[in-house]
Order: sequence, then C-alpha cells, then structure tokens
Amino acid sequence: MKRFIAFGALALVVGVAPAQQPLVFGHQNFEKSATELYSEFEGLTNLLSRALRQPVRFESVKKVDAYLERTADHRYVLIFAPPSVVAEAVKRDGYEPIAKIPGRLAPAFMAMSRSGIGFVADMKGKRLGTTDRNSMMTRLGMLHLRKQGIDPEQHFSEVRHFADVNAVIFALTNNMIDVGLANATLYSEWTTRGYELTLIEQGQAVPHLTFAVRGDVAEAEKRAILQALLSAPKDADASVYFRKSGFAGVEPASMSDYAELVRRLDLK
Repeated sequence: MKRFIAFGALALVVGVAPAQQPLVFGHQNFEKSATELYSEFEGLTNLLSRALRQPVRFESVKKVDAYLERTADHRYVLIFAPPSVVAEAVKRDGYEPIAKIPGRLAPAFMAMSRSGIGFVADMKGKRLGTTDRNSMMTRLGMLHLRKQGIDPEQHFSEVRHFADVNAVIFALTNNMIDVGLANATLYSEWTTRGYELTLIEQGQAVPHLTFAVRGDVAEAEKRAILQALLSAPKDADASVYFRKSGFAGVEPASMSDYAELVRRLDLK
C-alpha cells in the first residue's frame, strides 16, 4: 500500500504542469466603471491570450498616479493609456510604444454659448472645470495657457477637478463652472448631442490613445502583440471594443511619435 501511494504521488508531480501566471494588460481610464471596461475589453484580452498562447488578464486603474506606480513596478506587459501617460512610462520605466488609435487628441476650452465667453481674455476671473489634475487634457491645457504667458492659477477664480468628463459637461450646463477643459473631440460630440457650446481655444494636438509593451518583452512576443492589435477590429470578439468606442482601428506606433510630447511635458 505504501509503494502504491508513493507511485501515485510521483505520477501527480510529474504529470501536471504548473499553471502559467497570467500576463497583465493594464489600462488607464478615469471615466468608466470596472464593469463597463471589462465588457469592452474582454474580447481583446482573449485575442491577446490566443496570440501569446498564455493567459492575459485585463486591469484598469482610474488615477494616473496609481497607474504609473504600477508601470514603475513593471506590473504590466502591455499598457493602453493616453499618450501623456504612455510617454511617462516610456521615458521613466522603459516601455516601448507599439500601436495607437489613428488620429490626434487636443485640449479645448469651451463654454456655454449663453455665457458670452468667447476668447481667452474672457476666461479671466471665471471658474474652470476639468478632470484629474494629472490627466493629459488638464496638463496640456495648462501648458497651452502658460505658453501664452498666462498663469492658470491667477487667470481663473477657481479650478475644479472632476472625476470624469461627464461631470465637466454636467457642471457647465448647470452653472457650476463657467469654462470646461476637455478633449476637443468631445466639443464636437457634445454640440452634436444638442449642447450649445462655444469653442474658446484649442491647444496643440498629440498622438491618440496608445499601446506600449514593457521593455523586456521578446521581439517575437512584440510582433505577436502588434499583429493581434492590428487584426482586432476584424476579430469577432475583440471588435466589441471598437464598436463601443467608435474607433476605426489601430495603427503601428514608434518612439519618434512621442518625442515632441516628451519634450513638451519636460519628462526626465
């Protein structure tokens, strides 16, 4: 009996391969709930798992600072975030841009048409509303003003930071703020939805949402990830993200795409 048990134990050890630890795909988004994001990215995560022949787990973080703590720890094999966040992970933590959503993003200051605010000078003494102080649109918008010699802290009577862009448009329409700072594409979207807005000023555009891989990822894996991302819009499951986001697809990205952004943000 003892020999039978010993043989059975040996068979168990030899016959079962250890479970693979999942690779973590990290996303930064302060607008949507974890449930919404999981449903959007489940198909893309499954596609990456098939491409890499290894389990991939999706994780989303709202706050930029918390997200960058994880990139500093090299928690993520693949990241997907606004280009300012990716640029910081590239410069500081050794990540490499691999793909991006086509198009450009730009900060825009806007106000309700009824406010009579139409120029930067009109914003002086008014209440500004934007998202997280470390979000890309907030940072780029403030940099745009400083480039014109305007100190935002002196120019506005108050700067309020909201949890997401939905709160910005809500605050604008309910007279909680006078000026909103958001992505310029949202100005077009909101006016299409019937909001009567005036575009006051638009800043310089930067690359769109970006995927980047950790620096130690093997070249073969990088190619597999890139091919999976490029094919995602036509994949039955992964295409859910593109249908829900409205993005047409993905295009390759390189370090040179972010050199100007790194310079503008003065990343060390």
